[in-house]
Amino acid sequence: MKPTTLRAVMAALRKPETGCPWDLKQDHQSLARYLREEAAEVLDALAAHVPGDAGREAHLCEELGDLWLQIAFHAQLAADRGAWDLHDVEAGIVAKLVRRHPHVFAEVAVAGAEEVLTNWAAIKREEKGLHGEEPRLLEGIPASLSPLEEALEIGRRCAKVGFEWPDLEGVLDKVKEEVAELQAESDPIRVEEEFGDVLFSLMQWARKKGVDPDVALRRQMLRFRARFAHVEDDARAAGGWEARDLDQMEAAWQAAKKKGAP
Repeated sequence: MKPTTLRAVMAALRKPETGCPWDLKQDHQSLARYLREEAAEVLDALAAHVPGDAGREAHLCEELGDLWLQIAFHAQLAADRGAWDLHDVEAGIVAKLVRRHPHVFAEVAVAGAEEVLTNWAAIKREEKGLHGEEPRLLEGIPASLSPLEEALEIGRRCAKVGFEWPDLEGVLDKVKEEVAELQAESDPIRVEEEFGDVLFSLMQWARKKGVDPDVALRRQMLRFRARFAHVEDDARAAGGWEARDLDQMEAAWQAAKKKGAP
């Protein structure tokens, strides 16, 4: 009888002697790369997702399943050594969510989303047993975050203690200021520093505006790929890239935009 749950499938794949040779060879470290890859593919699926579009919905569902597989795989490794299993993973996160949402599961009143975040942070500190002097504000940021994610997290943490622009225009002014400083530089080291300042300021503008820069960049690259495909098709029809100069390629690009290429 074939297994019908992911937990049962993983147990069968990892069963000594009768399981899959490849699956039996894996450990937490060897699986790390697949976890990163699957998480990235979920983010790509989210960037391309269109609610209600059957194909995009199915793609997102499939990619989330692939990510879930990685979680189940790690849980099975732990179960094999008698440490914990997939049920413990679920029980742990359920308990944490209930504990951190007293306004839903207990009699705690909140005025809005901001107060929810404040309570969440306080409960989290209590869970970690932080008494007396707290660690520095920017300590404990996961090293595995991408530079974009780390820049956003730094901004979020500083904003929580009031180190923040009072309005969106202030952030945009800072972006313009940093761009002007970048344009004025010629020394390679200073150019790199000023470019970093521009990127960091843009991340904070996105955070304050409510734009996810990772999603925005992924969608921009999808649009670029689609439009550049038109430029490439035009060049192929003309006999190759050598038959097209920059003005002609730009014309093909603009034509693609007018046609509504993503």
